[in-house]
Amino acid sequence: MLFKNKEKILIFGTGSGGVNFFNSCRSRYRVVGFLDNNKQKHGDKLLGLKIYSPQKLKELSFDKIIIASDYYIDIHNQLVNQLMVNEEQVEVFHSGEAVFLSGWQLLKNKIYQYFIKLMCCQPGFLTSILFHLFYGRWRGCNNIKAMPFDWLDRREDLCIHLFRPAIPDTVAGPAYIGRPQVMVDILLPEIALYRMKSTQVCTVSRSFILPDSRLLIERIASSIKDDADYSGGHLLYHGKKLALVRKDSPELIEKGILISGRNEKNYYHWMLEVLSQLQFVNEMPDEFNDYPILISAFSEKIESIRCFIEAANTGRDLIYLNGVSSYLVADLLLISTPNNMIANSKGTAWSDVKNSYARSESIEYLRQTAFKRCRHEQKFKNYKRIFLARKGFIRHYNQNEIIDALEKFNFYSVYMEDLSFDEQVSLIAQADMIVGPTGAAWTNIIFAKSGAKALCWMAEEWGDLSCFSNLAFHVGVEMDYISYSAGTKESRELYYQSYHLPIDDITSWVKARI
Repeated sequence: MLFKNKEKILIFGTGSGGVNFFNSCRSRYRVVGFLDNNKQKHGDKLLGLKIYSPQKLKELSFDKIIIASDYYIDIHNQLVNQLMVNEEQVEVFHSGEAVFLSGWQLLKNKIYQYFIKLMCCQPGFLTSILFHLFYGRWRGCNNIKAMPFDWLDRREDLCIHLFRPAIPDTVAGPAYIGRPQVMVDILLPEIALYRMKSTQVCTVSRSFILPDSRLLIERIASSIKDDADYSGGHLLYHGKKLALVRKDSPELIEKGILISGRNEKNYYHWMLEVLSQLQFVNEMPDEFNDYPILISAFSEKIESIRCFIEAANTGRDLIYLNGVSSYLVADLLLISTPNNMIANSKGTAWSDVKNSYARSESIEYLRQTAFKRCRHEQKFKNYKRIFLARKGFIRHYNQNEIIDALEKFNFYSVYMEDLSFDEQVSLIAQADMIVGPTGAAWTNIIFAKSGAKALCWMAEEWGDLSCFSNLAFHVGVEMDYISYSAGTKESRELYYQSYHLPIDDITSWVKARI
């Protein structure tokens, strides 16, 4: 009778997203198991429930599949178009699911989060009791471990080479219309080469499991916030002293240079945080000349990323890593990230200007590498005013109204993901005016010409999120911002929250600059 009125669901995803969904919403459903594309996990258990291969769906009884993974677009396509699951049985979990919970359920979730935070403060008797309660073997959590961790930049014993010293710089926050732009001086951290032995890695986390069962996490050292959330991949949660880690049976790799980030689905993270590391591969000490590059297999699927890697021309072999797998690298080389940002927060989404930074040298490297292979497309020479349109899978808003209004000012609406890399670079490089909502497409602002004008809108809850405004500052683009209210302060929710933007706010800005 306990499950009489509850839907039977399968959770697709066994990383932090799947665990978060289970802990947040399990009281609403009867969870019958997990799904994952990683063959290493098939047949194992997570939170006491079996992990199945998606190919086993015809043998399973369920009412609904909840996708709780950053790969939701690909997984949705896999389920609906390849495995022929009824689309009405597939939903995507975006943290905001919790708003449908009862008051009692929300309270239980807050209590759970409090105890997890308490558990990860520091080792001790209380930690052992709480870990046994939430993740003990009796819960079927044999592969989840509580580990002490340290920040990567504190491990001077692992640093073997310095590419660039720490230098002073300035970060430019978003220039919201009607208020002064926030400009902050910071110290850009050094760019260093680290060497580690027998280390477990994955492509969607900048955390590394050492052989002594200690975790290293690369942090954004310039930030003044202490609630940055670096979870992802095998890192499920981290507190002040301890982290919850999923320790799989990893595939073995002899040696390599890991070129990775925290998100392999986002163009900004790829370009600014991951591909920027390639600049320093050619500056490696000679003793590492035969080390291959270890990089996500997603780099082969994304045309723009593949083209950039070809243009970078490191001359090294590439070993492609599966994003859902873990790897044990016997001899690992790691370049600290040249540009970085805090993508998520454990608290509110409000972002400080110092939560991201970018180097002028790094941006120039990205520009010149792209321009080296891209000839300006003549078909774009008359497209001087560009609107960056988004496809409507997430963050719905009144885009069609805005497109109609901007067409009167000769704006060309473009979905950047539909263009080749050459076309994206050429289109932005020749534009005089660029307009659009905040999102990864704005990464291409690094290819814009000095003096171009730009207008971006962003939820006020993001605060002084400076990732794109700072890029514009470095290349000399005059970039303004319009804010809107999204109605949520949760950072992960803001990626998906719908909104409506007043047309006059945009057309007034355009008229004043024509």
